[in-house]
Amino acid sequence: MKYPIVPLDRYGLIRAQIYRTLKHPYLVIAVMCYALIGLFTALYLAKTPVYTSDMELVLPGTGNSSSVSLNDIGEVVSKTNMPFSGGGFNPRINYKEMLSSRTVIERAADSMQISPVNFGRAKIKLTEQTSIITLQVKGSSREQAQAKAFALYQSFQQELDNLRADEVLRRDQSIKNILGQYQERMNDTRNAIVDFQQHSMLVSSDQMDQLIRTLSGVKEKHLYTSAEVQKLKEYINQLSEELGVSPRHAGQAFTLQSDIEFHAFARELSTTVSTLTEYSARWGKKHPKVVAQQNRLQLTRNAIANRSREIFGIDSAAIFTSLDLELTPKRAQLFADLIDAFANFQGQKSMLTDLGRSITRMTDQLKVYSREVIELERLEGEFNMAEAIFTSAAARIEASRADIFASYPVIQLLASPSYPALKSSPRKLIAFIAAFAGIFFVTLGLIIIWQRAHLIEILLKKS
Repeated sequence: MKYPIVPLDRYGLIRAQIYRTLKHPYLVIAVMCYALIGLFTALYLAKTPVYTSDMELVLPGTGNSSSVSLNDIGEVVSKTNMPFSGGGFNPRINYKEMLSSRTVIERAADSMQISPVNFGRAKIKLTEQTSIITLQVKGSSREQAQAKAFALYQSFQQELDNLRADEVLRRDQSIKNILGQYQERMNDTRNAIVDFQQHSMLVSSDQMDQLIRTLSGVKEKHLYTSAEVQKLKEYINQLSEELGVSPRHAGQAFTLQSDIEFHAFARELSTTVSTLTEYSARWGKKHPKVVAQQNRLQLTRNAIANRSREIFGIDSAAIFTSLDLELTPKRAQLFADLIDAFANFQGQKSMLTDLGRSITRMTDQLKVYSREVIELERLEGEFNMAEAIFTSAAARIEASRADIFASYPVIQLLASPSYPALKSSPRKLIAFIAAFAGIFFVTLGLIIIWQRAHLIEILLKKS
Protein backbone atom coordinates (compact mmCIF):
# COMPACT_ATOMS: atom_id res chain seq x y z
CA MET A 1 0.00 0.00 0.00
CA LYS A 2 1.19 3.36 -0.90
CA TYR A 3 -0.64 5.05 1.96
CA PRO A 4 -1.04 2.70 4.88
CA ILE A 5 -3.93 3.12 7.30
CA VAL A 6 -2.71 4.77 10.49
CA PRO A 7 -4.82 5.48 13.57
CA LEU A 8 -5.21 9.23 14.19
CA ASP A 9 -4.69 11.01 17.44
CA ARG A 10 -6.58 14.04 18.59
CA TYR A 11 -4.36 16.45 16.69
CA GLY A 12 -4.70 14.39 13.59
CA LEU A 13 -8.44 14.35 13.86
CA ILE A 14 -8.52 18.15 14.04
CA ARG A 15 -6.23 18.39 11.06
CA ALA A 16 -8.30 15.92 9.13
CA GLN A 17 -11.43 17.93 9.86
CA ILE A 18 -9.71 21.05 8.53
CA TYR A 19 -8.71 19.25 5.34
CA ARG A 20 -12.27 18.02 4.90
CA THR A 21 -13.64 21.53 5.34
CA LEU A 22 -11.20 23.08 2.93
CA LYS A 23 -12.59 20.87 0.24
CA HIS A 24 -15.42 23.54 0.23
CA PRO A 25 -13.41 26.87 0.25
CA TYR A 26 -16.27 29.05 -1.03
CA LEU A 27 -18.34 28.05 1.95
CA VAL A 28 -15.50 29.04 4.26
CA ILE A 29 -15.09 32.41 2.55
CA ALA A 30 -18.82 33.04 2.71
CA VAL A 31 -18.91 32.29 6.43
CA MET A 32 -15.96 34.59 7.06
CA CYS A 33 -17.53 37.43 5.04
CA TYR A 34 -20.88 37.00 6.82
CA ALA A 35 -19.03 37.14 10.11
CA LEU A 36 -17.28 40.37 9.15
CA ILE A 37 -20.55 41.93 8.00
CA GLY A 38 -22.17 40.99 11.25
CA LEU A 39 -19.20 42.32 13.21
CA PHE A 40 -19.26 45.68 11.39
CA THR A 41 -23.01 45.92 11.83
CA ALA A 42 -22.71 45.25 15.54
CA LEU A 43 -19.92 47.79 15.94
CA TYR A 44 -21.96 50.40 14.05
CA LEU A 45 -25.02 49.80 16.25
CA ALA A 46 -22.92 49.84 19.39
CA LYS A 47 -21.13 53.16 18.79
CA THR A 48 -22.00 56.35 20.69
CA PRO A 49 -25.18 58.07 19.39
CA VAL A 50 -24.63 61.18 17.26
CA TYR A 51 -27.14 64.05 16.94
CA THR A 52 -27.11 66.68 14.20
CA SER A 53 -28.25 70.32 14.58
CA ASP A 54 -29.08 72.26 11.42
CA MET A 55 -28.94 76.03 10.91
CA GLU A 56 -29.05 78.33 7.89
CA LEU A 57 -27.23 81.60 7.23
CA VAL A 58 -28.12 84.15 4.56
CA LEU A 59 -26.30 87.06 2.93
CA PRO A 60 -28.25 90.18 1.86
CA GLY A 61 -28.75 90.54 -1.85
CA THR A 62 -28.65 94.35 -2.20
CA GLY A 63 -26.06 96.98 -1.45
CA ASN A 64 -26.30 100.28 0.39
CA SER A 65 -25.78 103.79 -0.94
CA SER A 66 -25.85 107.20 0.77
CA SER A 67 -24.96 110.73 -0.26
CA VAL A 68 -24.09 113.68 2.00
CA SER A 69 -23.81 117.25 0.72
CA LEU A 70 -21.57 119.59 2.71
CA ASN A 71 -21.83 123.37 2.26
CA ASP A 72 -18.77 125.00 0.65
CA ILE A 73 -17.04 121.61 0.60
CA GLY A 74 -18.71 119.26 -1.80
CA GLU A 75 -20.58 116.02 -1.85
CA VAL A 76 -19.58 112.76 -0.19
CA VAL A 77 -20.96 109.53 -1.60
CA SER A 78 -20.79 106.31 0.39
CA LYS A 79 -21.70 103.12 -1.44
CA THR A 80 -21.61 99.49 -0.35
CA ASN A 81 -21.70 97.14 -3.30
CA MET A 82 -23.93 94.11 -3.17
CA PRO A 83 -21.98 90.95 -2.20
CA PHE A 84 -22.52 89.26 -5.57
CA SER A 85 -21.77 92.26 -7.81
CA GLY A 86 -18.37 90.90 -8.84
CA GLY A 87 -18.43 88.06 -11.34
CA GLY A 88 -15.28 86.43 -9.95
CA PHE A 89 -16.12 86.94 -6.29
CA ASN A 90 -18.57 84.97 -4.19
CA PRO A 91 -18.48 85.71 -0.46
CA ARG A 92 -20.22 82.41 0.31
CA ILE A 93 -17.04 80.54 -0.70
CA ASN A 94 -14.97 82.75 1.61
CA TYR A 95 -17.40 82.27 4.44
CA LYS A 96 -17.42 78.51 3.89
CA GLU A 97 -13.66 78.40 4.29
CA MET A 98 -13.82 80.67 7.31
CA LEU A 99 -16.40 78.41 9.00
CA SER A 100 -13.99 75.51 8.52
CA SER A 101 -10.92 77.49 9.60
CA ARG A 102 -8.87 76.52 12.60
CA THR A 103 -9.30 79.90 14.34
CA VAL A 104 -13.10 79.81 14.25
CA ILE A 105 -13.27 76.17 15.40
CA GLU A 106 -10.78 76.71 18.23
CA ARG A 107 -12.65 79.76 19.51
CA ALA A 108 -15.96 77.87 19.42
CA ALA A 109 -14.35 74.87 21.18
CA ASP A 110 -12.88 77.13 23.88
CA SER A 111 -16.29 78.66 24.52
CA MET A 112 -17.66 75.13 25.19
CA GLN A 113 -14.50 74.01 27.05
CA ILE A 114 -13.83 71.08 24.77
CA SER A 115 -10.94 70.29 22.47
CA PRO A 116 -11.08 71.29 18.80
CA VAL A 117 -10.78 67.61 17.85
CA ASN A 118 -13.89 66.71 19.83
CA PHE A 119 -15.68 69.77 18.46
CA GLY A 120 -15.16 68.61 14.89
CA ARG A 121 -15.97 70.39 11.66
CA ALA A 122 -19.39 71.41 10.47
CA LYS A 123 -20.82 70.07 7.27
CA ILE A 124 -21.41 73.09 5.02
CA LYS A 125 -23.66 73.16 1.99
CA LEU A 126 -24.08 76.03 -0.47
CA THR A 127 -27.45 76.17 -2.16
CA GLU A 128 -27.14 77.05 -5.83
CA GLN A 129 -28.70 80.28 -7.14
CA THR A 130 -29.26 81.51 -3.59
CA SER A 131 -27.29 83.32 -0.90
CA ILE A 132 -28.06 80.66 1.73
CA ILE A 133 -25.41 78.68 3.61
CA THR A 134 -26.61 75.51 5.36
CA LEU A 135 -24.60 74.05 8.27
CA GLN A 136 -24.90 70.73 10.07
CA VAL A 137 -23.12 70.39 13.40
CA LYS A 138 -22.87 67.02 15.17
CA GLY A 139 -22.82 66.33 18.91
CA SER A 140 -23.01 63.48 21.34
CA SER A 141 -26.32 64.78 22.70
CA ARG A 142 -29.17 66.93 21.53
CA GLU A 143 -28.12 69.81 23.78
CA GLN A 144 -24.49 69.59 22.78
CA ALA A 145 -25.28 69.60 19.05
CA GLN A 146 -27.41 72.72 19.39
CA ALA A 147 -24.88 74.43 21.67
CA LYS A 148 -22.02 73.67 19.25
CA ALA A 149 -24.02 75.19 16.40
CA PHE A 150 -24.62 78.38 18.40
CA ALA A 151 -20.96 78.50 19.45
CA LEU A 152 -19.81 78.10 15.86
CA TYR A 153 -22.10 80.91 14.69
CA GLN A 154 -20.95 83.27 17.45
CA SER A 155 -17.30 82.44 16.80
CA PHE A 156 -17.81 83.10 13.09
CA GLN A 157 -19.44 86.48 13.78
CA GLN A 158 -16.61 87.42 16.13
CA GLU A 159 -14.07 86.50 13.48
CA LEU A 160 -15.89 88.76 10.99
CA ASP A 161 -15.89 91.59 13.54
CA ASN A 162 -12.15 91.13 14.10
CA LEU A 163 -11.44 91.19 10.38
CA ARG A 164 -13.59 94.29 9.88
CA ALA A 165 -11.93 96.07 12.79
CA ASP A 166 -8.49 95.18 11.47
CA GLU A 167 -9.43 96.46 8.02
CA VAL A 168 -10.73 99.75 9.45
CA LEU A 169 -7.60 100.13 11.58
CA ARG A 170 -5.23 99.57 8.67
CA ARG A 171 -7.29 101.82 6.43
CA ASP A 172 -7.32 104.58 9.07
CA GLN A 173 -3.56 104.37 9.51
CA SER A 174 -2.90 104.75 5.80
CA ILE A 175 -5.47 107.52 5.41
CA LYS A 176 -4.13 109.41 8.44
CA ASN A 177 -0.76 109.60 6.75
CA ILE A 178 -2.39 111.01 3.64
CA LEU A 179 -4.47 113.44 5.71
CA GLY A 180 -1.29 114.58 7.44
CA GLN A 181 0.19 115.50 4.08
CA TYR A 182 -2.99 117.31 3.07
CA GLN A 183 -3.09 119.20 6.36
CA GLU A 184 0.56 120.18 6.09
CA ARG A 185 -0.04 121.52 2.61
CA MET A 186 -3.09 123.45 3.81
CA ASN A 187 -1.09 124.97 6.72
CA ASP A 188 1.72 126.00 4.36
CA THR A 189 -0.69 127.83 2.07
CA ARG A 190 -2.38 129.50 5.06
CA ASN A 191 0.98 130.68 6.42
CA ALA A 192 1.89 132.01 2.98
CA ILE A 193 -1.31 134.08 2.95
CA VAL A 194 -0.59 135.46 6.44
CA ASP A 195 2.97 136.42 5.49
CA PHE A 196 1.74 138.14 2.36
CA GLN A 197 -0.91 140.07 4.28
CA GLN A 198 1.66 141.24 6.83
CA HIS A 199 4.03 142.60 4.16
CA SER A 200 1.49 144.09 1.76
CA MET A 201 -1.13 146.82 1.77
CA LEU A 202 -3.85 144.39 0.71
CA VAL A 203 -5.39 142.11 3.33
CA SER A 204 -8.43 140.94 1.43
CA SER A 205 -9.60 141.09 -2.15
CA ASP A 206 -12.70 142.87 -0.84
CA GLN A 207 -10.50 145.89 -0.22
CA MET A 208 -9.90 146.27 -3.93
CA ASP A 209 -13.60 145.93 -4.68
CA GLN A 210 -14.38 148.52 -2.04
CA LEU A 211 -11.66 150.83 -3.40
CA ILE A 212 -13.04 150.51 -6.94
CA ARG A 213 -16.52 151.34 -5.73
CA THR A 214 -15.21 154.29 -3.72
CA LEU A 215 -13.11 155.59 -6.63
CA SER A 216 -16.09 155.30 -8.94
CA GLY A 217 -18.19 157.29 -6.47
CA VAL A 218 -15.49 159.95 -6.05
CA LYS A 219 -15.11 160.32 -9.81
CA GLU A 220 -18.86 160.66 -10.18
CA LYS A 221 -18.92 163.27 -7.42
CA HIS A 222 -15.95 165.05 -9.05
CA LEU A 223 -17.87 165.34 -12.31
CA TYR A 224 -20.95 166.63 -10.51
CA THR A 225 -18.91 169.14 -8.49
CA SER A 226 -17.09 170.34 -11.61
CA ALA A 227 -20.42 170.99 -13.30
CA GLU A 228 -21.67 172.75 -10.19
CA VAL A 229 -18.55 174.96 -10.05
CA GLN A 230 -18.97 175.92 -13.68
CA LYS A 231 -22.62 176.69 -13.08
CA LEU A 232 -21.82 178.92 -10.07
CA LYS A 233 -19.05 180.66 -11.99
CA GLU A 234 -21.39 181.61 -14.82
CA TYR A 235 -24.03 182.73 -12.32
CA ILE A 236 -21.57 184.93 -10.41
CA ASN A 237 -20.16 186.48 -13.58
CA GLN A 238 -23.60 187.29 -14.90
CA LEU A 239 -24.83 188.72 -11.60
CA SER A 240 -21.68 190.75 -11.12
CA GLU A 241 -22.05 192.16 -14.61
CA GLU A 242 -25.65 193.10 -13.98
CA LEU A 243 -24.94 194.71 -10.60
CA GLY A 244 -21.67 196.28 -11.72
CA VAL A 245 -19.90 195.06 -8.62
CA SER A 246 -17.68 192.13 -7.81
CA PRO A 247 -18.53 189.64 -5.07
CA ARG A 248 -15.68 191.06 -2.96
CA HIS A 249 -17.00 194.58 -3.27
CA ALA A 250 -20.51 193.36 -2.54
CA GLY A 251 -19.29 191.81 0.67
CA GLN A 252 -17.44 194.98 1.59
CA ALA A 253 -20.61 196.95 0.90
CA PHE A 254 -22.53 194.85 3.40
CA THR A 255 -19.68 195.25 5.87
CA LEU A 256 -19.67 199.04 5.49
CA GLN A 257 -23.47 199.15 5.70
CA SER A 258 -23.29 197.40 9.02
CA ASP A 259 -20.67 199.86 10.30
CA ILE A 260 -22.38 202.59 12.39
CA GLU A 261 -19.88 205.34 11.62
CA PHE A 262 -19.86 204.66 7.89
CA HIS A 263 -23.62 204.38 7.93
CA ALA A 264 -23.84 207.84 9.57
CA PHE A 265 -21.48 209.29 7.00
CA ALA A 266 -23.52 207.77 4.20
CA ARG A 267 -26.72 209.31 5.56
CA GLU A 268 -24.96 212.62 5.95
CA LEU A 269 -23.77 212.37 2.36
CA SER A 270 -27.27 211.67 1.16
CA THR A 271 -28.70 214.59 3.11
CA THR A 272 -25.97 216.94 1.93
CA VAL A 273 -26.45 215.97 -1.71
CA SER A 274 -30.16 216.56 -1.41
CA THR A 275 -29.74 219.93 0.24
CA LEU A 276 -27.06 220.99 -2.25
CA THR A 277 -29.35 220.10 -5.13
CA GLU A 278 -32.15 222.15 -3.58
CA TYR A 279 -29.89 225.15 -2.90
CA SER A 280 -28.30 225.00 -6.30
CA ALA A 281 -31.70 225.12 -7.98
CA ARG A 282 -32.68 228.10 -5.84
CA TRP A 283 -29.45 230.12 -5.82
CA GLY A 284 -26.30 230.38 -7.85
CA LYS A 285 -23.07 228.48 -7.34
CA LYS A 286 -21.45 231.30 -5.43
CA HIS A 287 -24.22 231.64 -2.97
CA PRO A 288 -22.88 231.21 0.55
CA LYS A 289 -25.34 228.42 1.39
CA VAL A 290 -24.46 226.57 -1.81
CA VAL A 291 -20.78 226.96 -1.11
CA ALA A 292 -21.29 225.78 2.45
CA GLN A 293 -23.15 222.68 1.27
CA GLN A 294 -20.41 221.93 -1.27
CA ASN A 295 -17.79 222.15 1.47
CA ARG A 296 -19.95 219.94 3.67
CA LEU A 297 -20.30 217.41 0.82
CA GLN A 298 -16.56 217.30 0.30
CA LEU A 299 -15.91 216.80 4.00
CA THR A 300 -18.46 213.94 4.09
CA ARG A 301 -16.83 212.25 1.12
CA ASN A 302 -13.45 212.57 2.71
CA ALA A 303 -14.81 211.06 5.92
CA ILE A 304 -16.30 208.11 3.97
CA ALA A 305 -13.00 207.57 2.16
CA ASN A 306 -11.09 207.66 5.42
CA ARG A 307 -13.50 205.25 7.08
CA SER A 308 -13.33 202.90 4.10
CA ARG A 309 -9.55 203.06 4.17
CA GLU A 310 -9.57 202.25 7.89
CA ILE A 311 -11.72 199.14 7.36
CA PHE A 312 -10.41 197.71 4.05
CA GLY A 313 -7.15 199.55 3.51
CA ILE A 314 -8.24 200.70 0.06
CA ASP A 315 -9.97 203.70 -1.33
CA SER A 316 -13.32 202.19 -2.29
CA ALA A 317 -15.55 204.99 -1.05
CA ALA A 318 -16.32 206.07 -4.60
CA ILE A 319 -17.98 202.69 -5.27
CA PHE A 320 -20.02 202.47 -2.09
CA THR A 321 -21.15 206.07 -2.04
CA SER A 322 -24.05 205.29 -4.37
CA LEU A 323 -24.90 201.90 -2.79
CA ASP A 324 -27.55 202.63 -0.24
CA LEU A 325 -28.79 199.10 0.33
CA GLU A 326 -31.38 200.16 2.87
CA LEU A 327 -33.21 202.15 0.23
CA THR A 328 -33.17 199.28 -2.33
CA PRO A 329 -34.11 195.98 -0.58
CA LYS A 330 -34.20 194.00 -3.82
CA ARG A 331 -30.74 195.19 -4.75
CA ALA A 332 -29.59 194.23 -1.27
CA GLN A 333 -31.03 190.72 -1.82
CA LEU A 334 -29.11 190.46 -5.09
CA PHE A 335 -25.95 191.49 -3.28
CA ALA A 336 -26.66 188.77 -0.69
CA ASP A 337 -27.27 186.22 -3.46
CA LEU A 338 -24.00 187.25 -5.11
CA ILE A 339 -22.09 186.87 -1.86
CA ASP A 340 -23.77 183.49 -1.11
CA ALA A 341 -23.09 182.22 -4.62
CA PHE A 342 -19.47 183.31 -4.41
CA ALA A 343 -19.02 181.57 -1.06
CA ASN A 344 -20.66 178.43 -2.43
CA PHE A 345 -18.41 178.68 -5.49
CA GLN A 346 -15.30 178.84 -3.33
CA GLY A 347 -16.49 175.84 -1.31
CA GLN A 348 -17.28 173.79 -4.38
CA LYS A 349 -13.97 174.76 -5.92
CA SER A 350 -12.11 173.64 -2.81
CA MET A 351 -14.09 170.39 -2.81
CA LEU A 352 -13.23 169.87 -6.47
CA THR A 353 -9.54 170.25 -5.65
CA ASP A 354 -9.80 167.77 -2.77
CA LEU A 355 -11.69 165.30 -4.94
CA GLY A 356 -8.98 165.55 -7.60
CA ARG A 357 -6.29 164.79 -5.02
CA SER A 358 -8.37 161.88 -3.71
CA ILE A 359 -8.78 160.46 -7.21
CA THR A 360 -5.04 160.66 -7.80
CA ARG A 361 -4.26 159.02 -4.48
CA MET A 362 -6.83 156.24 -4.92
CA THR A 363 -5.70 155.62 -8.49
CA ASP A 364 -2.13 155.11 -7.32
CA GLN A 365 -3.39 152.84 -4.52
CA LEU A 366 -5.47 150.90 -7.02
CA LYS A 367 -2.38 150.25 -9.13
CA VAL A 368 -0.68 148.76 -6.08
CA TYR A 369 -3.76 146.69 -5.20
CA SER A 370 -3.97 145.41 -8.79
CA ARG A 371 -0.50 143.91 -8.49
CA GLU A 372 -1.04 142.51 -5.01
CA VAL A 373 -4.51 141.08 -5.57
CA ILE A 374 -3.18 138.73 -8.26
CA GLU A 375 -0.74 137.17 -5.81
CA LEU A 376 -3.34 137.10 -3.03
CA GLU A 377 -5.90 135.37 -5.26
CA ARG A 378 -3.29 132.82 -6.28
CA LEU A 379 -2.47 132.05 -2.65
CA GLU A 380 -6.15 131.92 -1.70
CA GLY A 381 -6.84 129.59 -4.64
CA GLU A 382 -4.10 127.22 -3.47
CA PHE A 383 -5.44 127.36 0.08
CA ASN A 384 -9.05 126.75 -1.03
CA MET A 385 -7.96 123.79 -3.13
CA ALA A 386 -5.88 122.34 -0.27
CA GLU A 387 -8.75 122.90 2.18
CA ALA A 388 -11.28 121.32 -0.17
CA ILE A 389 -9.05 118.28 -0.67
CA PHE A 390 -8.48 117.93 3.08
CA THR A 391 -12.12 118.35 4.09
CA SER A 392 -13.43 116.06 1.37
CA ALA A 393 -10.86 113.40 2.29
CA ALA A 394 -11.84 113.71 5.95
CA ALA A 395 -15.50 113.44 5.03
CA ARG A 396 -14.82 110.35 2.92
CA ILE A 397 -12.97 108.81 5.86
CA GLU A 398 -15.90 109.40 8.16
CA ALA A 399 -18.24 107.93 5.56
CA SER A 400 -16.00 104.91 4.98
CA ARG A 401 -15.88 104.19 8.72
CA ALA A 402 -19.61 103.57 8.63
CA ASP A 403 -19.16 101.26 5.65
CA ILE A 404 -17.73 98.25 7.51
CA PHE A 405 -19.51 95.65 5.35
CA ALA A 406 -17.76 96.42 2.07
CA SER A 407 -15.15 93.65 2.24
CA TYR A 408 -17.04 91.36 4.59
CA PRO A 409 -20.80 91.54 3.91
CA VAL A 410 -23.21 91.18 6.77
CA ILE A 411 -24.52 87.67 7.35
CA GLN A 412 -27.76 86.88 9.14
CA LEU A 413 -29.14 83.85 10.91
CA LEU A 414 -31.97 82.68 8.69
CA ALA A 415 -32.83 79.55 10.72
CA SER A 416 -31.55 79.18 14.28
CA PRO A 417 -29.81 75.91 15.26
CA SER A 418 -32.38 73.16 15.55
CA TYR A 419 -32.91 70.89 18.53
CA PRO A 420 -32.52 67.39 17.02
CA ALA A 421 -35.42 65.09 17.85
CA LEU A 422 -33.81 61.92 16.44
CA LYS A 423 -30.23 60.75 16.48
CA SER A 424 -28.51 60.83 13.11
CA SER A 425 -26.25 57.88 13.89
CA PRO A 426 -26.40 54.91 14.38
CA ARG A 427 -29.59 54.12 12.46
CA LYS A 428 -30.90 50.50 12.72
CA LEU A 429 -32.62 50.68 9.36
CA ILE A 430 -29.42 51.77 7.65
CA ALA A 431 -27.46 49.04 9.48
CA PHE A 432 -29.92 46.29 8.45
CA ILE A 433 -30.07 47.52 4.84
CA ALA A 434 -26.28 47.67 4.68
CA ALA A 435 -25.92 44.18 6.21
CA PHE A 436 -28.50 42.70 3.84
CA ALA A 437 -26.84 44.36 0.86
CA GLY A 438 -23.44 43.07 1.99
CA ILE A 439 -24.69 39.51 2.42
CA PHE A 440 -26.45 39.68 -0.95
CA PHE A 441 -23.46 40.91 -2.88
CA VAL A 442 -21.03 38.52 -1.11
CA THR A 443 -23.27 35.55 -1.84
CA LEU A 444 -23.82 36.63 -5.44
CA GLY A 445 -20.13 37.09 -5.98
CA LEU A 446 -19.17 33.71 -4.53
CA ILE A 447 -21.82 31.93 -6.58
CA ILE A 448 -20.55 33.57 -9.76
CA ILE A 449 -16.96 32.59 -8.92
CA TRP A 450 -18.01 29.03 -7.96
CA GLN A 451 -19.99 28.50 -11.19
CA ARG A 452 -17.70 30.51 -13.45
CA ALA A 453 -16.69 27.50 -15.58
CA HIS A 454 -20.29 26.52 -16.20
CA LEU A 455 -21.22 30.10 -17.01
CA ILE A 456 -18.31 30.45 -19.42
CA GLU A 457 -19.38 27.24 -21.16
CA ILE A 458 -22.93 28.57 -21.55
CA LEU A 459 -21.66 31.83 -22.99
CA LEU A 460 -19.42 30.02 -25.46
CA LYS A 461 -22.28 27.86 -26.67
CA LYS A 462 -24.45 30.95 -27.23
CA SER A 463 -21.71 32.69 -29.12
